[in-house]
Formats: sequence, structure tokens, C-alpha cells
Amino acid sequence: MQKCKYIFHPRNDELKAKHFLPQKGTICIPVPNKWIRNSFVSFFYKTPPDIVCPHFWVLKPFVGCPYHCSYCFLQGTFFGNKMPRLKDLDKATKVLKEFFSWCDTVGIKLLLNMGELCDCFAIPEWTETFLKKILPLLEEHPGNKLLLLSKAGRPNIDFLLKNSQFRKFIIVSFSLNPEEVINNFEKGTAPLNARLEAIKALEKRGYRIRIRIDPMIPIHRWKNHYSELIMHIFKRFRLHPERITVGSLRGLYKTIYYAKDREWVKYLDKKEKTGWGLKIKKRLREELYTFIFKKILEQRNFKGDLALCKETPQMWKLLEEKGLLYDPGEVGIWNNVKCNCKF
Repeated sequence: MQKCKYIFHPRNDELKAKHFLPQKGTICIPVPNKWIRNSFVSFFYKTPPDIVCPHFWVLKPFVGCPYHCSYCFLQGTFFGNKMPRLKDLDKATKVLKEFFSWCDTVGIKLLLNMGELCDCFAIPEWTETFLKKILPLLEEHPGNKLLLLSKAGRPNIDFLLKNSQFRKFIIVSFSLNPEEVINNFEKGTAPLNARLEAIKALEKRGYRIRIRIDPMIPIHRWKNHYSELIMHIFKRFRLHPERITVGSLRGLYKTIYYAKDREWVKYLDKKEKTGWGLKIKKRLREELYTFIFKKILEQRNFKGDLALCKETPQMWKLLEEKGLLYDPGEVGIWNNVKCNCKF
């Protein structure tokens, strides 16, 4: 029998009730090749060793994005053509049914990231159609959930507000940045207030909400801008996200090569090379994270989890020493990380 090269290490909240974690070590589940390069569902295993990023699962009923974020990595992923492409949803549903059956067989339940290769609400009709198709599957295989990520605004989430059935199976995550960053680097996306209004409306209907402040960009007077962002989240809109994941600008070679607007590249340091491309200078990243985490932790109504996105173990350690983060766990598995893409 061919040896499986891909191993998934499920956490206790990714296991069915009849399964349990061993007292020592971790469970190792071989992932068949069919779930590695599948067109609809796949295991993301490509995290480089110098980056903290737990393996996660990607759902792809459609890909691409109509928005024009200058730094978007999809520019490189799709070789310059990131326009949205809708796949065969009947076939996607059939594949997902087979995937959930495999999950049942090996005793796992998963969070499927539908926003890794698209913006989930940029074309809400596509998402609504797909969710309605797979609702029976989600009912039939309880425990599995979908993560929907977006930079869209209030009008684009109406279909979620009208259908309370979706609430049981979905975690909604919004990517936020100060208005100045949105205006300069996230063209075509919804204004900050429109995104916050969407979050508030979904929160009122009982949806689980997560927030990404990513990528942080050190624009002029960045402390003022990001301080105002935190004020908007917690003071003006009084939101209660269960988790906030923070990242900073990063540039993969292919992203930079295919980017139509490279104004953002000036913030990257050519000496700061990682497995996830170029990054902002280390000391400045530390300053960005320290500032934003302290601002978040000052908020009495935030009781959720914090994490960094695609950062180095060294950066996690620096923030852990300041009492702002925690030990991310075993190298490569990163079993302690409570970030956007995990349960």
C-alpha cells in the first residue's frame, strides 16, 4: 500500500464525540491524495516551517474576487486573472457529500474555509445558491461548519439575515482596516462602516462572528488610524467577536509580480524574507502588533481569542514574553493557535 505523505493532526474540537485525544502525543490521520488537489475541497498543508499557520481545509465552489485590493495574493495564485469563476455547484455538492462521508469514517468534524480563494459575499447570489444546495448535507453530517470571509458591506449579507437555518452551520469573518487603508489599498471593497454594520446585523441574528485586522499597513499616523479602528469596533458599534486574528503586509514573489498596483510594496523590507514572502521590518511589525493587541485587550467587552496570521515563531515568542500572546504549540502542528481558520 502506498505510504500517505499528508497527515492531519485534529484537535479535540475537530473530533467526533466517540473519539478522544490520547494522553500523550497527537492523533495522526492520513489524508488521501483525492483531498489534496481536489477542485472543490482540499487540505492546506503547504505552510512553510518558519511560519506559524495550522493546517486547515478549503472549500472552493467558486474562486476569484471582483474587488481590487492592491496586495491581494490571489493575483499571484491565479497568474494575474482573479476574476470570479463559478464552478459546477451540483458537482461541488456531490464531492462535498463524499468528503463528509470520509470525515465520518475517520471520526472528524471540520471547519471548511470558503473564503481562502474568494470573497464570500462579493457576489452574494452565488453563496446563497450554494448554501441552499448543501444545507441538507450539513444537517446530515452535524458538527461540520463553513467559514465565510469577506470585505463586503451590509447589503451583501441580507440573504443570511433572511434564512435563520444558515446560522447553525456558519461562522462569519470580516476583514477590517482603517478607512485610510481601505481607500488606498482595498479599492472596490465596502467602506469600514458598511462592514461594521454587516457584522452588527449578523451578530444580532445570532451568527458567530470573527474579525481579521489583516494586513496592518504602517501608513502615516498609523497609530491614530488603528486606534480609531478599535474604537469603532468596540465603542461605536459595540461588537463582540469571538476571535480576532491580526496580520501585517506580506508579499509573495508571485503576488508582487502580478500586482497591478505595487504602491504597497514600499512597506516591505527586502531583507525580511520568510517562507511566506517579504514582510515589514521585524521591529516595526513588533510595534504594530504590540500596539493593536494592547488596544484590544483594553476593551472590557472583548472576551475572545487572539492570534497572529502567517507570522514567524520568533514574533509569537516576542509577544508571548510581553504577555500579549501564548505559546503557539508544537512546531508544524501549532496545536495551541486559535486563529481565523480553526474551530
